[in-house]
Amino acid sequence: MKNLGKIIAISILTVIVCLAIVGWIALSKQAPEGEEGPWGGVDVNVIEKYASDAGREAREPFINTDKGDMLLFVFALGGAVGGFAAGYYWRRLVMEKR
Repeated sequence: MKNLGKIIAISILTVIVCLAIVGWIALSKQAPEGEEGPWGGVDVNVIEKYASDAGREAREPFINTDKGDMLLFVFALGGAVGGFAAGYYWRRLVMEKR
């Protein structure tokens, strides 16, 4: 019975590693810089198509998160705020019953 836990843990770890390898191989075959390839994003394939049909052209965003680590900072800030809120209300969320 003790070995069953180890077998399950090793199986889960093996599945995670295999999925990571498959994902890495799939993502390594991306189109060169400036080309969209067969799996272009929603921005190019849908939004820009309908915007150009309506006579609107693409412009720079107000807050450009592509510069530096701005996007990482925004996600970290959101995670910190959510973590503090969940930590503050932990007892109410998990332990106290109404």
